Amino acid sequence: MTVKNPKCLVIDASIARASGGIEAFDPIPQMCRDFLQETLKCGHSIIITDGLFREWTKHSSKFAWNWYIQMQRKGKIKRHIGSTEYEELRQAIIQFIEQNAITNVLKDMLLLEAALLADKIVASRDERIKGHFSRAARGIEELRPIVWVNPTIQDEECIIWLRENAQADAYRLLGYLVQ
Repeated sequence: MTVKNPKCLVIDASIARASGGIEAFDPIPQMCRDFLQETLKCGHSIIITDGLFREWTKHSSKFAWNWYIQMQRKGKIKRHIGSTEYEELRQAIIQFIEQNAITNVLKDMLLLEAALLADKIVASRDERIKGHFSRAARGIEELRPIVWVNPTIQDEECIIWLRENAQADAYRLLGYLVQ
């Protein structure tokens, strides 16, 4: 079931690492697997930067790597070669997060930088990093329209969301609580 206006998503290696094959019975691997499969079925694409590719290569499950190859065969991988570092944004974010979180936040900046090159959508299991980016969005307008979904949170209904064209619902935005 291909959607009419497919989106280009950033899918974090945390989902690739956790995704299990058909033999997976635990909920987390199942939800990650289902999210990847539904992304492909709906016709959405993903953006892969050099940094994301290194993370995927290092952390992907066998299932996720096979899924990646299927996406590539269908022309659903938007590959971005070269630096994506957005130094001005990195420096701005540092001003809004706790000192002890800077290293981890900077490591995951590749998610936001890739999202800004695509349709401003990140799928990740990392709620802590999402929290840091959401707090930074209070002071950085550029972060506010970025959608962040976690397919392992059932209430987010990510499969339905993908089928309904991965809309930028207000409550999914990093800037959702910004007044």
